[in-house]
Amino acid sequence: MAQQDFVVLNKDEHKDLKIKHDPTLAHGKESHLIAIAVNEYARAASSVPIVLIKDDKNDTYHSTGLYGLEANKNLYFSEEGWQAHYAPLNLQRYPFDIRPEGEQLIVFIDQGSELVNKDEGQALFDGDKASEYLESRQRMLGDLVRGENMTREFIKEVDEMGLIDELNLGVIFKDGTRKNLVGLYNINEKKLHELTDEQVLQLHRRGFMGAIYAMLTSVGQLNRLVQLSQNSDNPVQGIQVLPKQEEQQQQEAEAPTA
Repeated sequence: MAQQDFVVLNKDEHKDLKIKHDPTLAHGKESHLIAIAVNEYARAASSVPIVLIKDDKNDTYHSTGLYGLEANKNLYFSEEGWQAHYAPLNLQRYPFDIRPEGEQLIVFIDQGSELVNKDEGQALFDGDKASEYLESRQRMLGDLVRGENMTREFIKEVDEMGLIDELNLGVIFKDGTRKNLVGLYNINEKKLHELTDEQVLQLHRRGFMGAIYAMLTSVGQLNRLVQLSQNSDNPVQGIQVLPKQEEQQQQEAEAPTA
Protein backbone atom coordinates (compact mmCIF):
# COMPACT_ATOMS: atom_id res chain seq x y z
CA MET A 1 0.00 0.00 0.00
CA ALA A 2 1.32 3.45 -0.91
CA GLN A 3 2.33 5.91 1.80
CA GLN A 4 -0.78 7.68 3.10
CA ASP A 5 -1.00 11.42 2.53
CA PHE A 6 -4.29 12.75 3.92
CA VAL A 7 -5.11 16.37 3.11
CA VAL A 8 -8.27 18.46 3.43
CA LEU A 9 -10.53 17.89 0.41
CA ASN A 10 -10.54 21.12 -1.55
CA LYS A 11 -12.68 21.92 -4.59
CA ASP A 12 -10.06 24.13 -6.20
CA GLU A 13 -7.13 21.75 -5.75
CA HIS A 14 -9.00 18.48 -6.32
CA LYS A 15 -11.57 19.43 -8.97
CA ASP A 16 -10.08 17.02 -11.54
CA LEU A 17 -9.67 14.00 -9.27
CA LYS A 18 -11.42 10.67 -9.75
CA ILE A 19 -11.70 7.61 -7.52
CA LYS A 20 -11.23 4.10 -8.87
CA HIS A 21 -13.46 1.33 -7.52
CA ASP A 22 -11.66 -1.63 -5.93
CA PRO A 23 -14.01 -4.55 -5.11
CA THR A 24 -11.19 -6.37 -3.28
CA LEU A 25 -10.79 -3.51 -0.76
CA ALA A 26 -7.05 -4.11 -1.02
CA HIS A 27 -6.26 -1.14 1.22
CA GLY A 28 -7.44 -3.29 4.14
CA LYS A 29 -5.48 -6.44 3.36
CA GLU A 30 -2.98 -5.82 6.17
CA SER A 31 -5.62 -4.95 8.78
CA HIS A 32 -6.58 -7.86 11.02
CA LEU A 33 -8.64 -5.53 13.22
CA ILE A 34 -11.07 -3.03 11.65
CA ALA A 35 -13.32 -0.69 13.62
CA ILE A 36 -17.04 -1.51 13.47
CA ALA A 37 -19.74 0.79 14.85
CA VAL A 38 -22.64 -0.51 16.90
CA ASN A 39 -25.16 0.38 14.19
CA GLU A 40 -23.30 -2.03 11.88
CA TYR A 41 -23.40 -5.02 14.23
CA ALA A 42 -26.54 -6.60 12.77
CA ARG A 43 -25.02 -6.64 9.27
CA ALA A 44 -21.49 -7.62 10.30
CA ALA A 45 -22.28 -10.31 12.88
CA SER A 46 -23.11 -12.97 10.30
CA SER A 47 -19.65 -12.83 8.76
CA VAL A 48 -17.05 -11.70 11.32
CA PRO A 49 -16.46 -11.95 15.09
CA ILE A 50 -17.17 -8.59 16.75
CA VAL A 51 -14.97 -7.89 19.76
CA LEU A 52 -13.78 -5.05 21.94
CA ILE A 53 -10.14 -4.15 22.42
CA LYS A 54 -8.83 -2.10 25.31
CA ASP A 55 -6.71 1.01 25.13
CA ASP A 56 -4.64 0.73 28.30
CA LYS A 57 -3.45 4.33 27.99
CA ASN A 58 -6.86 5.77 28.83
CA ASP A 59 -8.63 2.60 30.02
CA THR A 60 -11.25 2.67 27.25
CA TYR A 61 -12.61 0.03 24.88
CA HIS A 62 -12.94 0.17 21.11
CA SER A 63 -15.28 -1.87 18.93
CA THR A 64 -13.68 -3.89 16.14
CA GLY A 65 -14.12 -6.81 13.81
CA LEU A 66 -11.60 -9.66 14.05
CA TYR A 67 -10.59 -10.12 10.42
CA GLY A 68 -7.42 -12.13 11.01
CA LEU A 69 -5.56 -14.17 13.59
CA GLU A 70 -2.12 -12.72 12.96
CA ALA A 71 -0.99 -9.10 12.78
CA ASN A 72 -1.04 -7.54 9.30
CA LYS A 73 -2.98 -10.46 7.77
CA ASN A 74 -6.62 -9.94 6.78
CA LEU A 75 -8.16 -13.33 5.94
CA TYR A 76 -11.15 -11.68 4.24
CA PHE A 77 -9.00 -10.14 1.54
CA SER A 78 -8.82 -11.98 -1.77
CA GLU A 79 -7.81 -10.96 -5.28
CA GLU A 80 -11.22 -12.31 -6.32
CA GLY A 81 -13.11 -9.92 -4.04
CA TRP A 82 -13.95 -9.22 -0.41
CA GLN A 83 -14.83 -12.51 1.32
CA ALA A 84 -17.90 -11.34 3.23
CA HIS A 85 -21.31 -9.95 2.34
CA TYR A 86 -20.61 -6.80 4.38
CA ALA A 87 -17.56 -4.56 4.76
CA PRO A 88 -17.43 -2.05 7.65
CA LEU A 89 -17.83 1.64 6.88
CA ASN A 90 -14.33 2.27 8.19
CA LEU A 91 -13.09 0.21 5.25
CA GLN A 92 -15.62 1.43 2.69
CA ARG A 93 -14.91 5.12 3.36
CA TYR A 94 -11.33 4.97 2.04
CA PRO A 95 -9.67 7.01 0.50
CA PHE A 96 -11.75 9.53 2.47
CA ASP A 97 -11.72 10.31 6.16
CA ILE A 98 -13.52 12.76 8.40
CA ARG A 99 -11.73 14.52 11.24
CA PRO A 100 -12.44 17.32 13.70
CA GLU A 101 -10.84 20.69 13.13
CA GLY A 102 -11.88 23.11 15.83
CA GLU A 103 -15.65 22.78 16.16
CA GLN A 104 -16.13 21.43 12.64
CA LEU A 105 -15.83 18.03 11.00
CA ILE A 106 -13.73 18.21 7.84
CA VAL A 107 -13.50 15.73 4.96
CA PHE A 108 -9.99 14.55 4.11
CA ILE A 109 -8.70 12.56 1.14
CA ASP A 110 -5.61 10.38 0.88
CA GLN A 111 -3.97 11.84 -2.20
CA GLY A 112 -1.27 9.19 -1.95
CA SER A 113 -3.79 6.39 -2.55
CA GLU A 114 -3.59 4.31 -5.73
CA LEU A 115 -7.36 4.80 -6.01
CA VAL A 116 -6.97 8.56 -6.49
CA ASN A 117 -6.15 9.68 -10.03
CA LYS A 118 -7.30 11.98 -12.85
CA ASP A 119 -8.12 9.45 -15.55
CA GLU A 120 -10.30 6.61 -14.26
CA GLY A 121 -13.25 6.25 -11.91
CA GLN A 122 -15.88 8.44 -10.27
CA ALA A 123 -15.38 12.21 -10.51
CA LEU A 124 -15.40 14.13 -7.23
CA PHE A 125 -16.81 17.34 -8.67
CA ASP A 126 -19.28 18.27 -11.37
CA GLY A 127 -18.23 21.78 -12.25
CA ASP A 128 -18.33 23.84 -9.08
CA LYS A 129 -20.51 21.35 -7.22
CA ALA A 130 -19.85 18.06 -5.48
CA SER A 131 -20.71 15.11 -7.72
CA GLU A 132 -23.40 12.60 -6.75
CA TYR A 133 -20.59 10.19 -5.92
CA LEU A 134 -18.92 12.64 -3.53
CA GLU A 135 -22.26 13.45 -1.91
CA SER A 136 -22.81 9.74 -1.28
CA ARG A 137 -19.33 9.50 0.30
CA GLN A 138 -20.10 12.51 2.49
CA ARG A 139 -23.31 10.85 3.67
CA MET A 140 -21.33 7.70 4.47
CA LEU A 141 -18.84 9.72 6.51
CA GLY A 142 -21.74 11.32 8.38
CA ASP A 143 -23.14 7.86 9.13
CA LEU A 144 -19.70 6.82 10.34
CA VAL A 145 -19.48 9.73 12.79
CA ARG A 146 -22.97 9.05 14.14
CA GLY A 147 -22.13 5.37 14.49
CA GLU A 148 -18.91 6.12 16.37
CA ASN A 149 -20.77 8.40 18.80
CA MET A 150 -23.41 5.73 19.36
CA THR A 151 -20.70 3.11 19.89
CA ARG A 152 -19.07 5.15 22.64
CA GLU A 153 -22.43 5.37 24.41
CA PHE A 154 -22.98 1.62 23.97
CA ILE A 155 -19.58 0.70 25.38
CA LYS A 156 -20.02 3.11 28.31
CA GLU A 157 -23.40 1.53 29.12
CA VAL A 158 -22.31 -2.12 29.02
CA ASP A 159 -19.09 -1.30 30.88
CA GLU A 160 -20.95 0.44 33.71
CA MET A 161 -23.26 -2.59 33.96
CA GLY A 162 -20.24 -4.88 34.29
CA LEU A 163 -21.01 -6.84 31.12
CA ILE A 164 -17.61 -6.61 29.40
CA ASP A 165 -15.48 -9.70 29.84
CA GLU A 166 -12.31 -11.25 28.46
CA LEU A 167 -12.46 -13.41 25.35
CA ASN A 168 -9.24 -15.41 25.25
CA LEU A 169 -8.75 -17.58 22.19
CA GLY A 170 -6.45 -20.53 21.56
CA VAL A 171 -5.51 -20.94 17.90
CA ILE A 172 -4.24 -24.33 16.74
CA PHE A 173 -2.45 -24.32 13.40
CA LYS A 174 -2.23 -27.35 11.14
CA ASP A 175 1.55 -27.45 11.51
CA GLY A 176 1.03 -28.17 15.20
CA THR A 177 1.91 -24.74 16.54
CA ARG A 178 -0.39 -22.96 18.95
CA LYS A 179 -1.04 -19.31 19.67
CA ASN A 180 -3.14 -17.63 22.33
CA LEU A 181 -4.96 -14.42 21.42
CA VAL A 182 -5.44 -12.17 24.43
CA GLY A 183 -6.64 -8.61 24.84
CA LEU A 184 -10.03 -9.29 23.25
CA TYR A 185 -13.33 -8.69 25.03
CA ASN A 186 -16.98 -9.55 24.49
CA ILE A 187 -20.20 -9.60 26.50
CA ASN A 188 -20.48 -11.96 29.48
CA GLU A 189 -23.75 -13.79 28.84
CA LYS A 190 -24.05 -15.00 32.44
CA LYS A 191 -23.83 -11.44 33.76
CA LEU A 192 -26.31 -10.32 31.11
CA HIS A 193 -28.91 -12.74 32.47
CA GLU A 194 -28.25 -11.47 36.00
CA LEU A 195 -29.23 -7.87 35.17
CA THR A 196 -32.24 -6.39 36.91
CA ASP A 197 -35.45 -5.84 34.97
CA GLU A 198 -34.79 -2.11 35.14
CA GLN A 199 -31.33 -2.50 33.58
CA VAL A 200 -32.66 -4.74 30.80
CA LEU A 201 -35.41 -2.21 30.07
CA GLN A 202 -32.82 0.56 29.94
CA LEU A 203 -30.80 -1.37 27.35
CA HIS A 204 -33.95 -2.02 25.32
CA ARG A 205 -34.95 1.64 25.39
CA ARG A 206 -31.54 2.69 24.13
CA GLY A 207 -31.64 0.08 21.37
CA PHE A 208 -28.62 -1.78 22.72
CA MET A 209 -30.02 -5.27 23.34
CA GLY A 210 -29.88 -6.16 19.66
CA ALA A 211 -26.23 -5.09 19.54
CA ILE A 212 -25.43 -7.19 22.60
CA TYR A 213 -26.90 -10.33 21.08
CA ALA A 214 -25.20 -9.57 17.75
CA MET A 215 -21.86 -9.50 19.57
CA LEU A 216 -22.59 -12.78 21.31
CA THR A 217 -23.69 -14.61 18.17
CA SER A 218 -20.80 -13.20 16.14
CA VAL A 219 -18.37 -15.35 18.14
CA GLY A 220 -19.63 -18.25 16.03
CA GLN A 221 -17.87 -16.64 13.07
CA LEU A 222 -14.56 -17.85 14.48
CA ASN A 223 -15.29 -20.89 12.31
CA ARG A 224 -15.34 -18.53 9.33
CA LEU A 225 -11.78 -17.48 10.17
CA VAL A 226 -10.73 -21.14 10.25
CA GLN A 227 -12.33 -21.66 6.84
CA LEU A 228 -10.72 -18.59 5.28
CA SER A 229 -7.31 -19.51 6.68
CA GLN A 230 -7.19 -22.67 4.56
CA ASN A 231 -5.98 -20.57 1.62
CA SER A 232 -3.25 -18.89 3.67
CA ASP A 233 0.38 -19.84 4.23
CA ASN A 234 -0.45 -20.99 7.75
CA PRO A 235 -3.85 -22.78 7.82
CA VAL A 236 -5.71 -23.05 11.12
CA GLN A 237 -7.01 -26.37 12.39
CA GLY A 238 -9.25 -24.94 15.08
CA ILE A 239 -9.95 -22.11 17.52
CA GLN A 240 -10.87 -22.67 21.16
CA VAL A 241 -12.43 -20.20 23.57
CA LEU A 242 -10.10 -20.51 26.57
CA PRO A 243 -11.32 -20.27 30.16
CA LYS A 244 -10.58 -16.95 31.80
CA GLN A 245 -7.91 -16.85 34.47
CA GLU A 246 -10.35 -16.66 37.38
CA GLU A 247 -12.41 -19.53 35.94
CA GLN A 248 -9.30 -21.65 35.54
CA GLN A 249 -8.29 -20.96 39.14
CA GLN A 250 -11.78 -21.89 40.32
CA GLN A 251 -11.73 -25.13 38.31
CA GLU A 252 -8.34 -26.03 39.77
CA ALA A 253 -9.61 -25.29 43.28
CA GLU A 254 -12.67 -27.48 42.75
CA ALA A 255 -10.74 -30.36 41.16
CA PRO A 256 -10.77 -33.53 43.30
CA THR A 257 -7.50 -34.42 44.98
CA ALA A 258 -6.02 -37.90 45.15
